[in-house]
Amino acid sequence: MKKSFYLFLAMLFALLTSHAQVVIQLQVPPLGLCIKPQLWNLALMNGTKDPLTVRIQMVITDVASNQQVLSGTTRAFLLPSGAKQVQVKDVQPITYSSGSSLYAIDPSPDGFLPIGIFNICYTLISTQKVGAEEPLAETCETFEIEPLSPPMLVLPGNNDFAETTRPFFNWLPPSPYQLFANLRYDFTLVELFPTQSAADAVQQNIPVAAQGNITLNTYQYPLTLPELDSSKTYAWRIVAKNGMMPVGNSETWTFKVKRYGIDSSASQSRGYFTKLRREDDASYVIAGDKLRFSYEHETSDSSVAIKLTDITGAVRKEVALDDNAMKVKYGQNFISFDLQPLSVVNKHIYTLELINARNEKWYIKFEYRKP
Repeated sequence: MKKSFYLFLAMLFALLTSHAQVVIQLQVPPLGLCIKPQLWNLALMNGTKDPLTVRIQMVITDVASNQQVLSGTTRAFLLPSGAKQVQVKDVQPITYSSGSSLYAIDPSPDGFLPIGIFNICYTLISTQKVGAEEPLAETCETFEIEPLSPPMLVLPGNNDFAETTRPFFNWLPPSPYQLFANLRYDFTLVELFPTQSAADAVQQNIPVAAQGNITLNTYQYPLTLPELDSSKTYAWRIVAKNGMMPVGNSETWTFKVKRYGIDSSASQSRGYFTKLRREDDASYVIAGDKLRFSYEHETSDSSVAIKLTDITGAVRKEVALDDNAMKVKYGQNFISFDLQPLSVVNKHIYTLELINARNEKWYIKFEYRKP
């Protein structure tokens, strides 16, 4: 910290002689910003010959939305001529004001800062003349404030065995938990191939199961997906989000399923149906000649429109269908969609889109594997 402060002084002496008379700069701790008192580790340079009576105004805004998150104003204090390194004890008491309700702001003066990527702007204001305050210097910097601890995986244990072919997944939230106003999780489970690391697998492989915006720190492997195979190794990871903003990734753990009988690869049932979802980032499945899915039809019309799109390359390509309408009935529909007569390509990824009379869109993503 001392070396950076002295370097700051050397660089600013030349600047002061030709440009500004007062300069302000945030001194960031080595591990980054985390708590409110660290916002007031500042290097100030008064290039005038006289001491100045000043106060500091700080504003934090969200980089993505430009919404104000937090602001703070110090008491008036004396800034002598020359350089001064300021800490929170030199400018207390500080008045804080919360901005956007989307962020959980710790009300304590020593509390934690919200998580995300922010612009932090400081204004040094002269209070020499009563009723005629004057800004002397301004500076803005962009920082990413990270949680102290990312989400931590619990079950199934790393390099362990799950007791069932439909395991129960559990993890701990990022901490401090009270920093997050709208904590949600994205779950990803993939097959781990022999030549891959676990981290590469979750980035590159098509998910065996994927679920977004989970509100609890648990996930039950669903009945709508095929059972996990005891002959394979799986990798899983959790991404924690505050609203839509990612705030931390867990480690990637691997596990296998205990074998109690014949492997599911030898007797895999083709009778499971994957549920359509309203989100266009719906979970992946792997399909052969038949794509099996379920759809809850809640309107009185007897057909829905369908569209099949190849999304493998950079440019999406719609697949020609013999009939763009599909017959349905009111209530639960279990549909086997025949892919064999269509121009689908082995190991390409597709999206099937279903549109009902309400113009509601339902999706399923799948990879076609030629039998």
